[in-house]
Parts: sequence; structure tokens; C-alpha cells
Amino acid sequence: MSSVEPKGPSSLEGAIKAEIEKENVRTAIDQVIREVISQDNGSLASVDPELIVSRLLDTETIQSLFCQRKVSSCLKLPAKTQEKILPGRRYLYVKVKGGRAFVDHVREETVKYRTENQSSLFIHLSLDGQRYASQGAQCVCEPKINEGFLFDLQKLKPGCSSMLDSKHLLTLDAPLNLVVVRKEGTSGIASTLLSVHAVDWRSILSQPSSSQKVSCQLMGVGSEQQVPVGLLDIEVTLIPNLEEILPHSTVSEFLEGTKKRFGERRRLFIAYARQWWQEFTEMAANHSSRPVKIFAMDEWGQNRFVCEFVRKLEVGRAVRSPEEAARWISLIPAPSPYQLPSGCSKPWYTHSTALVSQLEVENKCILLCSILLGFGLDAYVCVGTRKGGASHFWIMTRGPYTAITFWETVTGCRYIHKIGQKPVHEYETIGCVFNDSHFYASCQASNVIGYCTFLLEDTNSWKKMSSSAISSVIDKTLCYLPLNLSTIDGNKRSSDLEVQLKILIIEHRSDSGLSTKFDEHLSYVLMPALWSYERKMIYGSVSQDVGSPEHFSAALMHTVPEGYTFKAFPLHFIHNSPRRAFSSILSSGIGREIVECRGDSVTLAVRVITVSYPEDISVTWLMVACSFRPVG
Repeated sequence: MSSVEPKGPSSLEGAIKAEIEKENVRTAIDQVIREVISQDNGSLASVDPELIVSRLLDTETIQSLFCQRKVSSCLKLPAKTQEKILPGRRYLYVKVKGGRAFVDHVREETVKYRTENQSSLFIHLSLDGQRYASQGAQCVCEPKINEGFLFDLQKLKPGCSSMLDSKHLLTLDAPLNLVVVRKEGTSGIASTLLSVHAVDWRSILSQPSSSQKVSCQLMGVGSEQQVPVGLLDIEVTLIPNLEEILPHSTVSEFLEGTKKRFGERRRLFIAYARQWWQEFTEMAANHSSRPVKIFAMDEWGQNRFVCEFVRKLEVGRAVRSPEEAARWISLIPAPSPYQLPSGCSKPWYTHSTALVSQLEVENKCILLCSILLGFGLDAYVCVGTRKGGASHFWIMTRGPYTAITFWETVTGCRYIHKIGQKPVHEYETIGCVFNDSHFYASCQASNVIGYCTFLLEDTNSWKKMSSSAISSVIDKTLCYLPLNLSTIDGNKRSSDLEVQLKILIIEHRSDSGLSTKFDEHLSYVLMPALWSYERKMIYGSVSQDVGSPEHFSAALMHTVPEGYTFKAFPLHFIHNSPRRAFSSILSSGIGREIVECRGDSVTLAVRVITVSYPEDISVTWLMVACSFRPVG
């Protein structure tokens, strides 16, 4: 009876051979052998084999290999994920296994093939400063999602040199945040926030397998907070397995005790805030009607102190200046007016939600203020009214010598405010200002901005909340949440849009019996002007070299023939639809005049540039122009 030997890496010998064949492992082995031989006078015969084995076991490559083999023996991980696992570090692996009961998308089940207008579902996961996003899944009743994400828990304890054990992990108050958004069409420009959910993964510390399956009941946001969205099935696993499993009672008692202590601090702060508000309203009869906002509802439907939403935030290298951050935030789309109104329960977002959502002005201000604080500025969110009495939010920064700058997050514009001078902004009154550690309410005789002083330390003009009371409910630690670099190919998008616009122009002129000729060189000459427009939007008119109008004028003088007339029409937008852009051109008098230009030797020019910002936010600048010799 013949025996059959096992083949491939399923046998121990085959597995060892397969690992050694990997280039990095073989290189490490060769390097150790050479070092041992060189230390032993270059004689191979006298080398102690046990010394070579001992040295090999101490190398980082072999230690990493052992760690990966240990993990893969109990959990099947993708090869790329296994390569990220380093020895001596603790990880949390999150596997998203799909969704169920997304009943709002039942109608899309009948669509067999994906189309340009079909929406996609994205799951954004964040834990402390680590962020991931799933690939787009078709919006159906049971979305097919099967992806895993690896979070390095050691980063939550930067001062800890050893692997985090059960007791260390229990003290980590860093929930796993899940944000579910729907993006319309293949371009994915407009996104709708569907649900947010927080998972306290520390319950797995009492699981013998260091793993736990969780069915997340997703609920709506804002006015739809009580409406179920669907179920999301995930599995969370600690890597490597815990050596010490904590009793379930120990974990639950610790979590419940932490929750009670924070609840008590919040109860005491609410009592203090109530007393503070009573003192403020008793100072003057009109104080109760001033726009002072102390609490706001978050995306989970919980009322929180407004200072809790602002944190000193570092976002990595994706934005390089406060001005660029303001421009980026101004381009983030606002929620569609066709969505259900939130009324008085309009939610304010924490940072992990704000980075992947459409934003109202309040949330734009919270995000920009946090980033400005991270850049070292003395920044505050301002609550007040615009001319006409509508409530509004904006940002204030205080510079040296009490210089005051207002930042408008809807446009990205900045205004220098000086008492006694006619304001160029639209802000009329102010009620309060706050940031991550301070809250002030204006108790001046008039809250009209033109008469207000912004020396916040003046107790006769501003009523301050107690710093100790604020510190009891806020997190003052620096928050690091790197922004994702843009994946948009701006050059390709610009070129494609130009081609489509030229086709639309040719068709439009043909319907009017006009021929069309494009001047490619003139189109090229338009590009510096478009770029200067975007730079001016970022840095304003304070920069000496932003506009460069004289350069553009000089270029036109050398490009447009003498005796010819030149006309141009620029515009910018954040969508990616050539037909919408063409409609905007025709809706303008000068734009339609250029497209339907008549005359002798008429040539047209079209130039498009797309400027990309973090989180796949972009703005497109377009200019159509014509050159012709007037007749008659």
C-alpha cells in the first residue's frame, strides 16, 4: 500500500520552504550567516549552528514572520494586511460582512447592471486618528460588503513601549465610529449622510477567542434619528489573541463606572450652565433674546455643550495653510434643499462625521475653527445674526495688537474688522463666541458688531464661563485626524469636460446655422487667468502676485490680432456635468453672446481647469472666449 506525501504549503515542511523562498526572509537569513562567519575569522567550519539559529530568532523579519503565522493560524487575513502586522504591537481587525434590511433601497434590487445615475453605499470607519473607507457597494436591501480594516491600538498609547495587555486596553476610551453615506452617480460628488454608529469594542476583552460578532442597528440622523436605516454585520478581533481574558463582570463594571462618572460630571455642568444663564439674563432685560447657544444636538441625538464639538485639530499635510483650509471647507457641498428639514433639531457633527458629509454653516464653522486652532491661531466660533436678522455662524481670529479677522465659511472670504469703520461684511449682531476651552457671551450695551469690543478678557463686556467647569466635560488633548489626499485626476477631468463642452457648442451653433472654429493656442493662453482666479479665492486680494491681470492683458495683446475684438466669460462650479456648465453659460448674457458670436473670422476658445482638494472635493474653473473682427 503506497503512501501519499502531502504537497504544497499545507505540510509543515512545505510551509517553511514557502516562507523561506520569500525574498525578504532569504535576504535576512543570508545576512545573519555572513555576519556570524565574519565574526568567526571567516571560517565556515568553525561556525556554531546554534549561534546562527539564535541570531535568526532575534531578527525583526523572523519575529514578524512568527507573528503573522500565529495570527493567520486562527484568523484568515489578506496578505497585505498580514504584512502590516509588526511584532510587539496590538491591533484591532474589523471585518464588515455586509448589510441587511436597508428597506429604502429595495426598489434598486431590480437593477441588474450599474448605471451612471445609480447610487453607492460607503462605510467610513474611524478609531481615534485612523480612518478607512469601504469600496462602494450597490444600494440594495442587502448590500454586499466584505472588507477588513486593521487599526493599530498601540497608537492610542504612544508612551507605552510594550504590547498593550487587557488592563491597558480596558482604559482606552476610543470607540469605533461607523459613518454610512450614500453617493449619487459614478462621480460620487454629492453624498448623503444616512447613519452614524459607535461601537465600544472593549467588550471583546472578556471573550476567550478575542473576537466578537456585532450586528449594528443603524438609525437615521437629525429629524430621522428614530427611523431605522438598516443592519450592518461586523466582526471585531484583537490581534494577537489576549493572554489574559478579563471576567465579563470586570469589563462591564469598568465601562458602567466610566459612564456614570462622566454622566455625573455632565449633570454638574448642566447645573452650573443653568446658574450661569440665569446670572447672564438678569444682567439686562434683552440678554435672554440674544443669540447665545450653549448646547447643541450631535449626530447621535444627544445634547452636548458646544465647546465639546471644537477640538484643536491637526489634519496632516493635505492642507498647507489656514487660508487653504478655509477655501477647502467653503467648497464642501451643503445638504440638498430637497432633504427633509431638520427644524430645531439640526445636528452638529463631530469631526469623523463632518469629514465625509455635506455640511451646514454650523458644521463648517466647527471644522474650520478646529483646524485654525491646530495651526496655532486664537480662533473662535461666532454666533450672531446677519443683516436682515437671520441667525448665522462664522469664525473670528484674534491677532497681535487686538487685530480681528472674520472668516466666512460659506465663501472662504476673510474680513478685517475695525471698530468705527464701516464693515464690508454682512454680520450685524453677535451673541457669543466659543472654542475648545472658552465660552464668552456678550454683555455689552449693544450687541451690534460695529459697536462691540472683542477684548474677551474684559469682564465688563463679556461674561465668561468657568474654565474649570468647561474642563470637566471637554477633551483638551490634541486631535490628529489626517485628511485623505484627493484621488481625482484633475487633468483628465478638465480635458474630458473641454471635449464635451466643445461638442455642445458646435451643436448649438449648428442649430443656428453657424460654423465653429476653435483656437487651441488662445485656449491655452486663458489657463493662467483661471489659475489666478482660484489663487485669489484662497489668498484674497492681500497677496501682491495673485491676480496678475497685467500678465493676462499682455498675453492677449500678443495673441489676439490687431483690429479684432476679444470677449471672455469665466465661471466656476463644484459639479462635473458638462450640460449643467453649458446651461450656466447660456443663462448669462455675455456667455450666450460668446457662444452665438457672429462676425468675420470668428474663433472660439474653451479652457477648463480642475483644482483638487482633500477628501475628493474639487472646484472647476471654466472660461469661454471668442475673437472676431467686427463687420460694418
